[in-house]
Amino acid sequence: MRKNKYMIHRAGIRKCLAVGLTAAMCMAMLAGCSTSQSTGSTSDTGVASEVSTATDAETDIKNDWTETADAQNTSTKTEMTVEEMQAAIDDAMSEADIDITDMFTKRDLAGTYEESEAVKITLSGKTATCDSSNVQIEDGVVTIKEAGLYVLSGTLTDGTIVVDAGDDDKVQLVFDGVSITTVDYAAIYAKNADKVFVTLAEGSENSLTVSGDYVQTDDNNVDSVIFAKCDITLNGNGNLTVKDTTGHGIVSKDDLVVTGGTYMIDSQDHCLNGKDSVRIADGTFTLACDEDGIHAGNDDQQDGYIYIEGGDIDISVGDDAMHAEGLLIITGGDIDIYKSYEGIEGYKILVTGGDIDVAASDDGFNAARPDGSGQSDGAQSTEGDKSQKNSSQSKTNDTETNRPELPEKGDRSGDSGAPGGSGMGGAGMDADYDAYIIITGGNININADGDGIDSNGYLGIAGGNVYVLGPSNNGNGALDYGIYAAITGGEMMAVGGSGMAQGFGDESTQCSVLVNFDEWIDAGETITLTDSNGNKLLTYKADKKFNSVLISTSDMKQGETYTLTAGDQTSTFAMEDVTYSEGSGGMQGTGGDPGNGGMQRPDGNSDDGQNGGQDTGSQTTETIKNTESISI
Repeated sequence: MRKNKYMIHRAGIRKCLAVGLTAAMCMAMLAGCSTSQSTGSTSDTGVASEVSTATDAETDIKNDWTETADAQNTSTKTEMTVEEMQAAIDDAMSEADIDITDMFTKRDLAGTYEESEAVKITLSGKTATCDSSNVQIEDGVVTIKEAGLYVLSGTLTDGTIVVDAGDDDKVQLVFDGVSITTVDYAAIYAKNADKVFVTLAEGSENSLTVSGDYVQTDDNNVDSVIFAKCDITLNGNGNLTVKDTTGHGIVSKDDLVVTGGTYMIDSQDHCLNGKDSVRIADGTFTLACDEDGIHAGNDDQQDGYIYIEGGDIDISVGDDAMHAEGLLIITGGDIDIYKSYEGIEGYKILVTGGDIDVAASDDGFNAARPDGSGQSDGAQSTEGDKSQKNSSQSKTNDTETNRPELPEKGDRSGDSGAPGGSGMGGAGMDADYDAYIIITGGNININADGDGIDSNGYLGIAGGNVYVLGPSNNGNGALDYGIYAAITGGEMMAVGGSGMAQGFGDESTQCSVLVNFDEWIDAGETITLTDSNGNKLLTYKADKKFNSVLISTSDMKQGETYTLTAGDQTSTFAMEDVTYSEGSGGMQGTGGDPGNGGMQRPDGNSDDGQNGGQDTGSQTTETIKNTESISI
């Protein structure tokens, strides 16, 4: 039996996440924190699942967060601290019955089987052979009726595998050199079972193809190559190619879990779709489709969530690369989004780790209500908008992109900052007090033609390295938020157009500067931040033209003087407060003291009397947004 390699190193992550989201937003503690283990509960055919529990002290902290969030919800919200955002996420997980310390059972992760105990099914042309009475074969349809382990091999043309077992049955299908093609029906249909495992035998090559339009079957709309009405887990160490011309790649009406294997999925609609959740622990993925690469929830459901803990994921799609109707959580993995309309979209987004590169024709990150309401720019999602969005995109496997590289960094020292306070208000009419993006770790590169990071509610950054190439126009911004944003740690560089530029709130605990230059700076120019001694704190090559720069790094300290150089333009400023803003344009500035750059007003004038007029003259910010943005 081969032990899944991921089981070796994921235990530390599981234990640390049992503590929940700490008040200091220190998800860097992942490798060092510890919890006690329960004796283990039994699941998945008697295999004990590892369940982590927090200490009494940790439980007390968690209760305090919950009480804080409950108190916040009893009154009219005008601002929210970073700690309260974390408490809100913790509450959301609790309400949705999400325990990120127990995403995967041991059987999910194992991807193993005892071949001597297996029922063997040999596929041959339009039929198959099997000696077990638990398997029914008729007219190219192979139906598995009982719980157990089944090893499949061979080729089935114009046929399908159906699992129609008992409500409490667990069925494991092992693909060991399987090729199935069908015209109008799912290649694998898990019609009834408690849970189905699809295990890719080590080194095996497997393929599933649906070439035509799906035909309605019984009372189910079966419209994917693998379709499960129950929980389904894909694991193992083989390869699986999934092709579809009219429907989805892999769908579960419950939970879709992947813990291993190599997948190439090319479909018309979503590649991976789980109604309740999509959870990925490990695996290698190449996803291409006209719709979403990874999708969780129904259109009318706000509790479908995505959880990414590891894996190597390449995505090139016509709509969202990842879309969750509820929570979207990334704690690790190597994610490359080569093409998308919006890169990562969820109602509530939490990133604690991982290497994430995003190329998007609209927003890179977007936190928005699933129904499209509550958007900070006043735009409402409609079927017409959706159709227009999709029609503007075409499926492609072209991986060409201009994603930025991580910048060169100087030697850095000092405290990364503690959690911030209330930040800056300024919520618009359509701001959503339940939407947020929180980043506590990871390396994130965003290249977006719309907003780089767009939260219709709150934005909190407490760690990680975040670099944004925003729009080369004034219709969107590198950062866009509906209520307020705060930074308490990490490193941030965001460039784009100045017309809608926003900075961080003045109750951030880490210094930040927003500079809007008078002239556009050509693509390919380098941005450099130096201190008063000439030491380079941060350098960054921008591959798109820009006239706005937002920088935050732990190297910046109040009371010090810095110089920001972008191409042949230079700004020297004293960091008298935790925030500094300079230049014209901007929806909202950093919210500093009037004598320190001030807060940019929607009319384009700053509090310190600097000329902040926008090219659009007397237009309101709402008009500017509606006429120049590419928002859904």
